[in-house]
Amino acid sequence: MTNILKRSLCLCFPVVSLVMIAAPVSALASSDDERNAHAKQGCVRGEFKDYYLQGEGGDPPADYTGRVFKLSQDYPDKLPPKEDYPWMAIPFENGAPTDPKTYLVELLNYGLEGNVEVDFYVEDNKVRSWYSMPWMDWNSEVAADWPGTDGREFVHGLTHEFDSNPKTLSTLQTRSVDTWSGAYYNDRGAFGIGQVYCDPNSPDPSALNPDPAGLNNFADGSYIIKLLFSTIEESELPTMKDALEWEADIFVETEPAVRNQGPISRYERKVQTVRLLQIDVAVRDDRSVTGWLFGTFAYDGTQTGATVWDRMVPLGLQWGNSPKVTYSQTCDANGNCSQEKLTEQWIDEEALKELTTAPVTLDHLGFGGRLAGPVDNPQASCIGCHQTAGFPPVAILPEFSTLSSILGLDDSKTAGDHQDFRMTFYRNVSAGAVFSDSQLYSSDFSLQLSMSLNNFVSLRCSVDVADKPKICKTLTDWADALRAYVDNVLTFGTPGPGGAPLTPRSD
Repeated sequence: MTNILKRSLCLCFPVVSLVMIAAPVSALASSDDERNAHAKQGCVRGEFKDYYLQGEGGDPPADYTGRVFKLSQDYPDKLPPKEDYPWMAIPFENGAPTDPKTYLVELLNYGLEGNVEVDFYVEDNKVRSWYSMPWMDWNSEVAADWPGTDGREFVHGLTHEFDSNPKTLSTLQTRSVDTWSGAYYNDRGAFGIGQVYCDPNSPDPSALNPDPAGLNNFADGSYIIKLLFSTIEESELPTMKDALEWEADIFVETEPAVRNQGPISRYERKVQTVRLLQIDVAVRDDRSVTGWLFGTFAYDGTQTGATVWDRMVPLGLQWGNSPKVTYSQTCDANGNCSQEKLTEQWIDEEALKELTTAPVTLDHLGFGGRLAGPVDNPQASCIGCHQTAGFPPVAILPEFSTLSSILGLDDSKTAGDHQDFRMTFYRNVSAGAVFSDSQLYSSDFSLQLSMSLNNFVSLRCSVDVADKPKICKTLTDWADALRAYVDNVLTFGTPGPGGAPLTPRSD
C-alpha cells in the first residue's frame, strides 16, 4: 500500500487490546424479533448520490450512450426473514465448517444468482433484492491527499482501491495497475445499513443492530459479494485470458506516484476497460468462531470452465485468525510460510501452487500464511483487516498504526518482530465488538460502512454551520477525551504547587 493510504488510515490513537468475549457468537446474537422491535421506521430513502461529483462536473460526457450507475438504496425498514441459504446445510464443528471448499463455492453461487444476467446492476435482479453502501461516491480510501477522488465511477459504480506495483501480479508486469471494485449486500445486510442511515443527514453508527442490548452487528445471514477489477492486461498477466471486461470511468494517469503529486487535474477520468481479477465473499454465520467467514476467488483464464464465472478459482476461506500462532511458528527467515498450524482457515494448496508459479505471482497468503486476496496487502489477512472496522476508524494493519514508527515496525525486512503488538491485529474479535477502545462503535467487519461514515463526516462535519449532525458533536467529544487522556498521562504523578497533584483536565 502507498504512503498516501497509510496516512488515510492512521487518524487514530494506539490500539488497546480488549478482553475477548468467551461465549459463542450465537449466544450473543439478537433475535430477528428483537431487532425488528427496536428498528427505526419511516426512514428517508433515495437521497444519496450515485457517483463521484454527480451534478458537480462528474457526470457522463454528452457523447456517452451507455448505462449509468444508480445506487440501490431502498433499504428495508424491517429485517427480512432468512432464506434457506445453501451454505447452512454444511455442518460446523468447533466454530468451523466441516467442508470449507463446498461452503465457499455455495457462497459464490448465491452472490452470482440473478446478478450475472443483469451485469451486476443489482436493482434489476429478479431472484432477490441487493443493495450497495451509501457515501462511497466521495471516498478517500487511498488518495487521502486528494479528498474524494477514489469515489464511485458512473458506469458500474466501482470505487478505486489499492494499486499493484510492477511485478506484484506477474513477472511480466512492468507498470503499476489500479484496482476498482464494487460490493453488493443482500437484504439482511442492507437492513443494518438502512438503520444506520435512517436519517440520511444524521447517521447513527450505533444502530447497525437496533437492539440496544445486543452487540452492534449485522444480522445472521447478512452477506456481501465484492467484485475486484484491474487495469492489468493479458500480456502482463497470462491468467487474464478471456476475462470479463467492463467499461469504467477511471483515471487517465496510470501511475499513482504521478497522480499523488497533484494537481487535481491528474485525477482526470475517462471511460476505459477493466478486467475481473478477484471476487471476495463474506457472510455472517453465528456458527463461526468470530461470527463471520471471508472467502476469496481469483480468475484463471487457463482453466477449462465454459464461462468466466466457472473459471473463478477458489483460493481460501477464513473464519478466524488462529490468534495463538505467531509469525515465526509458520514462516521461515525467507518468508516461506506453511498453513499447517493455522487451523481457522482453509487454503486451496493446488491453486496456491499454480497461481504462484512464474510468470504468475498471484499469492493469496497474507501475514504468517493467513488468507489474503491477490490484490490485497500481503501483510494483511481477510479477517484481520475487516475486524478493525468501526467508527472512528483505526489502522487496519500494525504497519499503519501510530505506534509503527515508535516500535520500528518494518515489514519490508521482516514481519517477525514485535509479535506482542502485531498479534493484536490477528486475535479474534467477535462480530459487533469494537476492535479498540479508541473506537466508539463497531461496524461489524464492514470496512465499507466504516469508510462511508468517515466520508460523511469529512464533508458534513467540516462545514461551519449551527445545525451540524449529531455525529459531529460525538466525534468532537471523542477527540477531546482522547487529548485529555494523553495530557493526563504526561502529567500523572507530577507534583503541583506545594506538592499537591496537578489538576487533570476534565474536557
